[in-house]
Amino acid sequence: MRKKLWLAVTAHNPLKRIGSTLKVLSNYCAFDCDVTANVYINYEAQAAVGELDTLFDQFRKSIQVNVVVASPGYSDWYLTWAHKNDLALATLRKEYDYYIYQENDMLLCKYHFNYWVAWEKRLEPHNLEPGFVRYEYAQGKKIAFDNHLRHSLVAETPKIWGERGFKSPVVLVVDHDIKLFSQVSNPYYGAMILSQRTADQYIRSQSFDPHGSYERVGCRNWPIADRSSMGLAFEEVPDGLDHRRCVPLVKRNGQYVVPDYALIQHDDTKYTEDLINQRFELIECKNLFVL
Repeated sequence: MRKKLWLAVTAHNPLKRIGSTLKVLSNYCAFDCDVTANVYINYEAQAAVGELDTLFDQFRKSIQVNVVVASPGYSDWYLTWAHKNDLALATLRKEYDYYIYQENDMLLCKYHFNYWVAWEKRLEPHNLEPGFVRYEYAQGKKIAFDNHLRHSLVAETPKIWGERGFKSPVVLVVDHDIKLFSQVSNPYYGAMILSQRTADQYIRSQSFDPHGSYERVGCRNWPIADRSSMGLAFEEVPDGLDHRRCVPLVKRNGQYVVPDYALIQHDDTKYTEDLINQRFELIECKNLFVL
């Protein structure tokens, strides 16, 4: 039986960046699930509903797509929390097998989801969850812009958050390709994936509260929009770790690299441009981890 997937996508003034939203929905048409996609738009943009419905018709042979106008209270960045009540209701009713929330410019694909599903239960005994590294495609390269310093597998990576260093853990696994799991300092990937089990935990956690969640992120100081997709990343974190999200590493030409299925593209280059303007060295995803 095909699994059922509930999806929430935030799209502020949706017609301004409609190209990215169309890419997002197109990706979900390839999923081996019955997908119900809910696109949450800001109250001031409600006049765009008719045009959006027309644009989304191209996907409705493969997935269900709904346009949801948020109430006026979900203004500006709080729009990213407009889906929470619907997520909680669907979770309590156990209507779906998986729940995803994502921003409308993150290109989450079928192979990303399949990797997450394959490893979610295998990492559960470690109290860890599958994670991703965000990148932007710029200058013909995949740039790891959130984690813009190389992460050492044997020593502390300096100054990821101010003067505070970060130690990437090593979690060995038995697999034909993945050698180990580790972590990047910034676990944010502009989305969260939850199973029915973890969704039940999430809606009862402090991370589910728009203000209480601030205490969970600690020194990272994530803004309200980022905290909307933190899921259980900072709940019941194992001793010695900063968060629960970990990424796989495979060995290629003697180097440990994050495979493509754990790299998610941000459909823009603005953060990479910021790094260039600040004269940071651009770190390619393939060079993110070093010994």
